[in-house]
Amino acid sequence: MDGLVDAIKTWAEHIVLTLGYPGLVMLAALGNANIPIPSEAVLPFAGILAGQGKLNLHAIAWWSTLGSVLGSAISYGFGAFLGRDFLMRYGKFVLMRPAEIEHAERWFERYGLPFTLWGRAVPLLRTFVSLPAGMYRSRFDVFLLYAFLGSLPWCYLWAYLGQALGRHWDAVERNMRWVDVAVVLVVVGLFARWIARRRRLNHVADSPDRLE
Repeated sequence: MDGLVDAIKTWAEHIVLTLGYPGLVMLAALGNANIPIPSEAVLPFAGILAGQGKLNLHAIAWWSTLGSVLGSAISYGFGAFLGRDFLMRYGKFVLMRPAEIEHAERWFERYGLPFTLWGRAVPLLRTFVSLPAGMYRSRFDVFLLYAFLGSLPWCYLWAYLGQALGRHWDAVERNMRWVDVAVVLVVVGLFARWIARRRRLNHVADSPDRLE
């Protein structure tokens, strides 16, 4: 799988070089429609081009966000109209492995539609974050809003990092796995804290000594 992702990354960088902003829209749409195109590599590459004056940072972020929302809508459609059984059986032919679909589904069952907002910052999950929303036929307008709110800061962040680090990006990319680990730890820690707080509140509410 790593070799395939590297090949996709090389192809994606070629698309950015040759097509510019339309290429970014296409790549972001594919990446959010369950094709493993690493935005954390493509966007910094576009940011490097912005640092060279070939692209504009704000245009990179907004056009990529547009592509992300389009791709998320496509993924939602896959989940809503094809259904879980079809995707589990045939998704592997378009790089949707059953284990990844099940993983995203478990997170969605636990946290609901907001998962499609913050889940876009979670490594491995972000590619498939929209599928379960479609499977459960969640409100499409709220889903699109979450897709936009989750995508815009993500696109700005990685494009800006590429522009800021420029020639040193290769060294940063070699340590990208540590960034992914840090993101996972932060997200897990925040939700563990949230769950603990909810349990404390529920315990207080259910206490027999609580005055009505």
